[in-house]
Amino acid sequence: MRYCLFATAGHVDHGKTSLIKALTGIDTDRLPEEKRRGLSIDLGFAYLDFPDIRVRLEFIDVPGHERFIKNAIAGIVSAKGLLLVVDVTEGVKPQTLEHLRVAKALGIDRGVVALSKVDKVDKELLSERRRELEEILEKEGFNLPIVSVSVLTMEGIEELKDRLKSIIKDFSHDAEDKPLRVFIDSAFVVKGFGTVVRGSCVEGKLKEGEEVSVEPYEIVAKVRKLQNHGSFVKEVVAGERVAVNLPGLDKDKVERGAWLLEPGSYIKSKESIISTELKLKPSARYSVFCGMMETQGRIRKISEGTYLLRIEREIVLKRGDRIVVLNSSGRLLGGAHVLHPYPKIRRKEFIKERLYLLKNSFELYLLEEWSKEGLSAELFRRLTGEGLNPKNLIHIAYKIEGRFFSIKLIERLKGKLKELLQELSPETGLRLSMLQKSLGVSYSVLRYLLRDFENFTIEGNALFKRTEEASNQRAMEELTERLSEDIVEEKRLLSEGVEKIYIQRAVKEGLVHDLGNGLLISDGLLKSFVMRLRELGDEFSLQEAKAKLGLTRKYLIPLLEYLDYMGLTVRRGNRRIWKRSGRGW
Repeated sequence: MRYCLFATAGHVDHGKTSLIKALTGIDTDRLPEEKRRGLSIDLGFAYLDFPDIRVRLEFIDVPGHERFIKNAIAGIVSAKGLLLVVDVTEGVKPQTLEHLRVAKALGIDRGVVALSKVDKVDKELLSERRRELEEILEKEGFNLPIVSVSVLTMEGIEELKDRLKSIIKDFSHDAEDKPLRVFIDSAFVVKGFGTVVRGSCVEGKLKEGEEVSVEPYEIVAKVRKLQNHGSFVKEVVAGERVAVNLPGLDKDKVERGAWLLEPGSYIKSKESIISTELKLKPSARYSVFCGMMETQGRIRKISEGTYLLRIEREIVLKRGDRIVVLNSSGRLLGGAHVLHPYPKIRRKEFIKERLYLLKNSFELYLLEEWSKEGLSAELFRRLTGEGLNPKNLIHIAYKIEGRFFSIKLIERLKGKLKELLQELSPETGLRLSMLQKSLGVSYSVLRYLLRDFENFTIEGNALFKRTEEASNQRAMEELTERLSEDIVEEKRLLSEGVEKIYIQRAVKEGLVHDLGNGLLISDGLLKSFVMRLRELGDEFSLQEAKAKLGLTRKYLIPLLEYLDYMGLTVRRGNRRIWKRSGRGW
């Protein structure tokens, strides 16, 4: 079963709750005051199953009265689609537009409009209302189908179900693969079970027995039981309403708007960079909904449409999240989306100069922002909820000890390191900690930089300049190590930067053997091959040697001919006979 969350929307008394009951059989008015007043005050919940496409459509019924706009925002923020209800006898009213604009602020652009109470009007008025509604939807930037319905006669109810089904069957379910995020709307105690938190799973999956982090409180708790609409389940996924039993949690510490997260999955922050079409004023104070949580904040303008948002409490955001902005009086202004949930550098000039990268290539922006500390895949995931693709950093960054550093930075550091090493003598040396401090880098980065400085060597905790003899010795050791596992062509070594003089010297000193045809082998590997061939007995054939050593003819024949040249073997027909130990072997 897959799940999809829709929110109702519409003016008070336009029939949202009655329509949900007609669709699902569930009355979402659950509070005594709601029953008494016949008015939705808080959020209500229901569901509609479509077994043939294996999808459960979850409904969040939001209040339509203007005094409860914050409750409405808290409900719509979890949704991926909208069921807008308009009373045909009244037409579009203030909360109809307000709820539409909340949906637009949150990036919700899919759904259905139900033109309700059509049993009360004639065809002429119905047609007029449809035209009015189509014009308003177009003006507000929505392209939603309209279905005429009546909960008294049940006219249009099946058509509405079909419309909803056609929309949700094509919804993407990639949110299930992202780190867990549950928006909590309530917490209570159940006798025999302890604390239960209820909310909407907007991303990820959660299983019975797993640990969750309750944020922003940094409380880690273990899941004992899970429910979806009163039924115990072993797992919940994105798009699903969920009740989570957390026995070790104090319910009084949890408020509406808190998050259930996979521990360590996201970063909390009081500052973020946002993008919006709203004209925000630095001197003003704003109310901001981040998920279901409301907080207060102020902004600092970076450039037209880009602001640094500073809020009063730590919240959990990720890049791409949508937030809703209200003025200090609680009037809806519109929405913004998060460009950067945790800016390390908040200087206006830094951000403004790199605004294109921030908007279009977040990886490159982070490379510059985190500079000498490096960009890790874990940091990227905690900022975006997604994995870092190394392919996006090819030709742009070097990977050092699991972190990425821009090539420009590394080359600049190499230049500075070269200056620091110019006056270094073989006798004095320089402490590595001093070099790290001067360059402002970690030990692993310093070691990486020093790879290009072959005339220097690390001894203990200090760096010394190599003498000529030491440099030659290191070059010889590197060459023999390179040849310790395979027979290698000389031209390949030269292309890799090995100097010809060191190859000649290694052959002269017996550290390396020239097999002819430009093939080289270390003395140690040659002796290893001889020992393995002796295991074949007093004599062996070419095929037996090939099977024993696993070499192709390109390398095997020169090797065997070299053994003949050394006097170790003598060839007789198709076989070779061990002649004598040869050169002390």
